[in-house]
Amino acid sequence: MRLRRLDLTRYGKFTDHAIDFGERVEGVPDLHIVYGPNEAGKSTTLAAFLDLIFGIGGQSPYNFLHPYPTMRIGGVLDFSDGPRSFGRLKKPQGSLLDGNDLPIAESAIKADLGGIDREAYRTMFSLDDETLEKGGESILASKGDLGELLFSAGAGLADLSRNLLGLRAEADAFYRYRARGGALADLKARLAALKAEREDFDTIASDYARLIATRDRASAQYDAAIQQRSELQGRLDAAQRSLNALPRLAALRAIRERLAPLASLPEPAGDWLPELPSLQKQEIELGVRLRAAEDEMRRLQDEIDAIAVDEAALGHHDTLERLEALKARHTTAEIDLPERRAQARAADLAIAAILARLERPDEVEPHRLLLGASTTGRLRELIETRSGLDAAKAAALAEQARAESHLAEARDRLAASDAGGTAAPAAAMAGLAAALSALRSSDHAARRRVAERSRDAEQARLADRLRLLAPWQGDASDLLALRCPEPATLRQWSADLETRRATLARHAGEVERLTGEVGRLTAEREAMAAVKGLVDDREAADLRARREQAWAAHRRDLTAGSADAFETLLRQDDLAASARLAHVADLATLQQRAQALAVTEAELRRAEGLHARAVEALQALRDEIAAAVARIAPSLDPAMTPAELDGWLTRRAHALAAREALIAAESDLRAALAGERDGEQRLRAALAAAGLRTESEADFAALLATAQDALDRESEIRGLHKDVEERERDLAARRRAVAQAEVRAAEWERAWAETCGGCWLGEGGAVPGLPAVREMLAAVEELAPAVKDKTGLAYRIEAMVKDQEAFRAATARMAGELGLAEAADPLDLARRIGERIREAGADRERRQKLVEAAAEAGARKARLDEALAIHAGRKAEMTALFAVETLAEVGQRLADVSRRNELREQAEAAEREILDALRLASIAEAEQRLDAADRAALDAEVAELRQRLDDQDRLCQEAFAQRSEAVAKVEAIGGDDRVAEIESRRRTTLLEIEEGAARYLQLRAGTAATEHGLRVYRERHRSSMMARASEAFCTISRGAYSGLAAQPAKDGETLIALSASGGSKEADQLSKGTRFQLYLALRVAGYHEFVRARAPLPFIADDIMETFDDFRAEEAFGLLAGMAREGQVVYLTHHGHLCDVARKVSPGVRIHELPGA
Repeated sequence: MRLRRLDLTRYGKFTDHAIDFGERVEGVPDLHIVYGPNEAGKSTTLAAFLDLIFGIGGQSPYNFLHPYPTMRIGGVLDFSDGPRSFGRLKKPQGSLLDGNDLPIAESAIKADLGGIDREAYRTMFSLDDETLEKGGESILASKGDLGELLFSAGAGLADLSRNLLGLRAEADAFYRYRARGGALADLKARLAALKAEREDFDTIASDYARLIATRDRASAQYDAAIQQRSELQGRLDAAQRSLNALPRLAALRAIRERLAPLASLPEPAGDWLPELPSLQKQEIELGVRLRAAEDEMRRLQDEIDAIAVDEAALGHHDTLERLEALKARHTTAEIDLPERRAQARAADLAIAAILARLERPDEVEPHRLLLGASTTGRLRELIETRSGLDAAKAAALAEQARAESHLAEARDRLAASDAGGTAAPAAAMAGLAAALSALRSSDHAARRRVAERSRDAEQARLADRLRLLAPWQGDASDLLALRCPEPATLRQWSADLETRRATLARHAGEVERLTGEVGRLTAEREAMAAVKGLVDDREAADLRARREQAWAAHRRDLTAGSADAFETLLRQDDLAASARLAHVADLATLQQRAQALAVTEAELRRAEGLHARAVEALQALRDEIAAAVARIAPSLDPAMTPAELDGWLTRRAHALAAREALIAAESDLRAALAGERDGEQRLRAALAAAGLRTESEADFAALLATAQDALDRESEIRGLHKDVEERERDLAARRRAVAQAEVRAAEWERAWAETCGGCWLGEGGAVPGLPAVREMLAAVEELAPAVKDKTGLAYRIEAMVKDQEAFRAATARMAGELGLAEAADPLDLARRIGERIREAGADRERRQKLVEAAAEAGARKARLDEALAIHAGRKAEMTALFAVETLAEVGQRLADVSRRNELREQAEAAEREILDALRLASIAEAEQRLDAADRAALDAEVAELRQRLDDQDRLCQEAFAQRSEAVAKVEAIGGDDRVAEIESRRRTTLLEIEEGAARYLQLRAGTAATEHGLRVYRERHRSSMMARASEAFCTISRGAYSGLAAQPAKDGETLIALSASGGSKEADQLSKGTRFQLYLALRVAGYHEFVRARAPLPFIADDIMETFDDFRAEEAFGLLAGMAREGQVVYLTHHGHLCDVARKVSPGVRIHELPGA
């Protein structure tokens, strides 16, 4: 696939812009440079190409100018069957359009991508500064591993090494061989701790029941002690409250005595006491302020009567401003008139000089010589046009001579070529061109080479995969005929095997546990039986039977010997009975141990039976699997596990897949050979139709060369004829241009005469020349401002004289109206008039202010009278309530009322305290009970109750201690669900171990498979890729390194850089810049490796040489040019000097400039 044109219709900052990459030229590197300054849209261009191929994303950042519904891109892509036009809209579905703007399927483009998606394309066929730096870091992280470097360069995966290291570290964090730490070790330690904790909480049922009874009994005793203490505390509190209430009753009665004299005082309507001081203060202030207001009113009236206003002068107050303005203009005129008259004389002299330059010194009306704007514009236009007409005519004559020369040369070249021979028919040559184009686009040779390489690779892969099936031997057909179990059967076997192994392990663990338990109980029983003086039930029964036998013998014989024997046995039986009574608790424990031992032995026998059946079931399943393996192939190991068998069957499936791939590759090879033969026959037929003879033994390449030579010759002759025709057309056009230039010159002469005749320039019938008119126009431009200045000065002088006359008349008129004597100087008279008028205005303003102040003083006095009336009413209300005369006496009565209210509140508080203490509702009942109480008896009762309460507190503490001890003993043996909780935690830990182990195996298997794949990739591509990468590295380092080599290492091979001086360095020991160059060389080699087996795709590099000097940039462009011989390469940059470097390396490079460049 190749990009021929990219249409940026409405995308990002672009509107209706297109980048035309053109057709590929055979033999010239398909290298393109897209140049533009920063923010010109290079990244936008790259994104547009990817969006055209893969679709515009849901959240595109390029809608800042054109909204989503209007965004559109397009382009022309070259495929193996020819160019095709596409369009792309911003839509979730049906966004790809064909050349007719009809929706088409995405497969129209993606069919040639070979399953590569957008991210894979950016990774494999795009390179920028960031990925270049990541590639250098990946070389450092991989420690020079050859397989990783080749694969990451070929696939563009710069983070491969870092990802592999992360996966290995995650697996090692769970478990690592011979390591003391790790998650698995922590989980196993947690299991051991849980087992020990469970054993600590196990106990005997009888002991647990006894502890429960002790705890309940202690709890009941503690509850009873608390109840008794509560009763004593209640009696003590009641007696104490009575004692506390007696002093409050005495205080209450004292308050009542103080309250009695104040009971007859009247109650004010409100809270008068805070208001009283302000009323007293207002009474004084209002009297003082009222007297001051009356004095001020009298003073203001006297001042008003003393002022007399000049009404005659006030009548001219408005006229004074106009007089002042006339005065100012009069003064200005006195100063400016001499200067203005001098300027007027200078203007006359300037006009006379300009008239002399215009050769009209006697002109009476200079303004008549001023030209209108249209006339001046027309003259200037004609002057400017004249030079262009002369130049155009000269250029047309020169082009006509050059066209005549070129036509003669073209006719000579046509005559020199052998174009007179017999030409092949046009239809035959067109058929030959079509056949040749079709054969070149079909690329039969490349298809055959690819098919042969694919067939050889698939044969090798099939052989490798058949070897992996050892010890089985046979070919692919034999492998296909094998009878193999279904995957469901394998899964069922694996599940059954795991289940039966788990069952066997569980029963084995149970047998081991019960065996240990039997041993422990037996040892405990024997140890207790060895205690001195302890007689078990069997020994006691034996002694009792022997005693009864001795008694029976003594009754039968009645001899001293029988009596002694009976006595001995009787004493032994008594001693045994005494010992058993002394060790009754130990006997009970011994009996419990015996019972537990019997139960455990029975459980052990049952567990051993279950274990034996589990062994038989596991062996039966293994036999079934072995029989199935034998049915598949007798050469296989019958002891294979389902997992191993599944792995073998997987490898068998891979081998069968390789067989199918081999069959397909052979079919492709046959099709390629047949296509090549058919193309050769069609080419021979087209050559014969064109009248070209060919050798029968000529190969396909020779036929292609013959056809191409014939087409080139035909094209050359057509080009010569076309060149002669074009030169003849060009000469005719040049002659028409000369004729048009002469016509335009004549038209100019006519327009010049008409324009000059329409103004005073044409007076007298003569038309002035162009230089004279140019100078006259300059003089006329100077005449216009001179005339304007003279006219303006005359107007100003006349206006100033009129201002002076108006000022004198206005001054004389106002002086007569005011009765002032006239003066010779009008300015002095105007000054006296102004003083008279301003003084009258000042008197009027002063009198007006006094009138306003007097009115304000009267208003204040009225407000004071109103406030004094309100105050008198409030005072009368207070003094009438208490029957007094002054506000001071009202204050004394209010203080008495306040003291009465305080005493009432104290009495009510005392009553509440007494009622709260005695827990009664009526104060009378409380007084009656307190009057009947005996203080001495209450004191004695309180002392006695306190002593008893202290004794009860000690009893409660002892009961609490006993209960806490009993509860602690019960909780210490785990009588609750603690054991179940520990078992739950144990099972959870086992599940964590299972999940961690599965994840560990997944990580280990995945990294092992990846490393195996890297080794396979290294073996398959090391020769060609190493050769290309070595050559590219030598080139880009400018000979500092002679190449690359591989050196065996512990886990594979390591990449070595060979210095030109004879030394060597491992890849991870290179400098940062050199690692960048190495990664670029590897990417170049990876691209060549890719196009060996597949059709090339456009490769895009975004300013990767920003840090390169010109020498290394030159070598890097050489590598890109080499890639461009295989496929299209586009380089984006904003550095202009890189364009020159690229032209130097590859003269055929095509440079496309973005808008703004």
